[in-house]
Amino acid sequence: MADKPDVTEVTTFDKTKLKKTETQEKNTLPTKESMSLPFAAAPGLCSANPEQGLSQL
Repeated sequence: MADKPDVTEVTTFDKTKLKKTETQEKNTLPTKESMSLPFAAAPGLCSANPEQGLSQL
């Protein structure tokens, strides 16, 4: 029986001893205003150089 894991700790685990925590959302959605901005208004987000044009990428 050495190939089976020891689950005695799992069966005797007491969930009532756990602390209650508040979950906070960290991934906020972009605002409507930020989505309407053109890519040129947000430098660093687009790696394409507008002077080069798309044909030279």
